Amino acid sequence: MTEFTCKTLDVSQLNDQIHRIRLVPEDKSLFDFKGGQYIVLHMPDGKRVPLSIASAPEEKSFLELHVRLVEGHPLAEDMINLFKTADSFQLEGAYGGCYLNDSDRTLVIIAGGTGFSPMKSMIESAFAQGADRNIELYLGAQVISDLYQHDLIESWQTDNNNFSYTPVISGDDESWTGATGFPHQSAMACADSELIEKDFYISGSEAMVMAVYNALLEKSVPKSQIHSDILNIKRDKGEIE
Repeated sequence: MTEFTCKTLDVSQLNDQIHRIRLVPEDKSLFDFKGGQYIVLHMPDGKRVPLSIASAPEEKSFLELHVRLVEGHPLAEDMINLFKTADSFQLEGAYGGCYLNDSDRTLVIIAGGTGFSPMKSMIESAFAQGADRNIELYLGAQVISDLYQHDLIESWQTDNNNFSYTPVISGDDESWTGATGFPHQSAMACADSELIEKDFYISGSEAMVMAVYNALLEKSVPKSQIHSDILNIKRDKGEIE
């Protein structure tokens, strides 16, 4: 574990709820991490808050985080206020074992909400490394406005022939003409024989991760090809194999 002192470069809003925070260590030297990992923020009251890293490790000028400000959840507000007002603050990391494996299988990413954050880091790192494996992103949201950074992701699709993007809306919106339901339903809309030849990375709430995990197991996808920090924690606790 490495502890380091950071300061804020910029705080901006990506939509009505999600704030993008860009940080830099005081010594200007970014620590080593892998796309998909997270850091822990030290709050003034002693809380330790895990936050996914949204920038790729190849980005050397700043560290990016995404924080969702939700009414009734004061911790997020306290974090954003800290980033806006504190001269410096402490972080530690990097943590997490959910990062890209060495495989040529198609990479399927299923994410919801700010679960997109670590997957953004992973995808941009794959692009920076010139990875030629196919990458499929299925991003779920309840309403269209929750698809933050939609334009950025569409630009990835334009610039990278091996990348495809499917946004999926679960709420009722007559103006939406794309995929509906839950993102894993779109990701699994192919033959079972195709599914078992892919690697799956899942990022979102625990309930979402477990629902996708179980759905993939029912299709005989090997456990070794299903990845999530939540799954890793449950495996360490002996709650799943």
